[in-house]
Amino acid sequence: MSGAHVTTAADRLAGVARLLMQLRFLLTAVALLLLPADRSSLSAVLVLVLYAMLSGILGRYWRRLTPYLLRAPWLVGADIFIAAGILAVDGPSGAFFVATVLTSAIAGVLFAWRRVAAVAGLQMLGYTIALVSHLTLPAAPVEGIGLQLFVIHPLLYPVAGFMGIRLRLIFMELAAEQELRRAAERAAAAAEERARLARDMHDSVAKTLRGAAMAAQALPLWLRKDPERAAATAAQVAKAAEIAAREARELIADLRDDSAAIPLAEAVGTVLREWSEETGIRVTYDRPDCDLPLLVAARLETVAILREALTNIRRHAAAHAVAVSLGPAGPAPDGPGGERLLLRIADDGTGFVLRTRTEGADGVSEVISPPGHYGLIGMAERARCAGGTLTVDSAPGAGTRITLQVPLAQASPSPERTHSDPHARPRPADRARGGRQHRRARRPDLAAGDGRRHRGDR
Repeated sequence: MSGAHVTTAADRLAGVARLLMQLRFLLTAVALLLLPADRSSLSAVLVLVLYAMLSGILGRYWRRLTPYLLRAPWLVGADIFIAAGILAVDGPSGAFFVATVLTSAIAGVLFAWRRVAAVAGLQMLGYTIALVSHLTLPAAPVEGIGLQLFVIHPLLYPVAGFMGIRLRLIFMELAAEQELRRAAERAAAAAEERARLARDMHDSVAKTLRGAAMAAQALPLWLRKDPERAAATAAQVAKAAEIAAREARELIADLRDDSAAIPLAEAVGTVLREWSEETGIRVTYDRPDCDLPLLVAARLETVAILREALTNIRRHAAAHAVAVSLGPAGPAPDGPGGERLLLRIADDGTGFVLRTRTEGADGVSEVISPPGHYGLIGMAERARCAGGTLTVDSAPGAGTRITLQVPLAQASPSPERTHSDPHARPRPADRARGGRQHRRARRPDLAAGDGRRHRGDR
């Protein structure tokens, strides 16, 4: 499921550190507001304001300023001793003390345990000096002095640093698990791609070579009985070998293609534009403004069904215009599930006699092809592999309409629809990636809109 932003451990840690720094800014501002009047000297207020501004700047521009903190740890030491000076004035029990504890937590998020231990040790030293200095002030309270100020408060610094370290380790473990899951998803996608390539090779190269072998076996007989028929058969064998070589090149290109997939709407537009330029048939494309997330298999099968439908139109429909629409649809009214992708393909060609059969007590109708012809059956099988459904509506002289519905990988809002010109030239990168998607979706020997395929298919 391409295009999505992957949140890394560094992103999460940066978010936590930024949040802690913003909390430090707020606590410093609260300490400034609660500073007693008898200690509200100009120098004390100025230092608190500067410290709050520094915390706010670090919280706002964390990503830009963090490298400087990592390269120059002495900046952290300077921050600690400035905070100790403020503690000596504000006291060891106010809001600013909590702000200094957050500094240890931020260090745990950023640094290794040795640096965190150094930061916590410096903070305990600074706290002790600030406490002794604060107790020498004439207006310092003496009734609150006890175990909490001399023991518990200093121990909060290493505790906060340890919590920061544990938080960093948790995020790193989570990132490692996510990477393992992504690797498993890539392996599953690779296995799925190998199965698809094996199926396509069976449907293309293997069948072409089988037909060529059968024609070559009959060639000696035609040489004796009908030299002209032998010459035609030899030409057919040569043409089949050429087709097999082209199909093999396309499959090899698929194996070498490891680029990220372009949005589905762009891939469909590329297929339609190239097909229209090749056939001269006018195509209108109604596409969404946003991407439609599909699983890997569903995406490949969707584009393959589109290619098969276009091949049928080119070979048998005698159409002058084709209309294609792509977009999201609501959940199926008669079944579970969320949002679905809806792909409609309509032509103004000759059409054909539609044959259906009804199975089961629910009376579900299924389009079938004449015996020995598997065009529509192959498209329906691809739709089922994608977890969706395919419906066909056609009549002689009334054209053909094909509707594919496939479950989306996640809910997608209904976008505004725009009519786009399939002849519009894409950006070079889009053209290259779209060409690869076009090759991936092709099955050159699939044909007829009425279910028939070219000679040599089985």
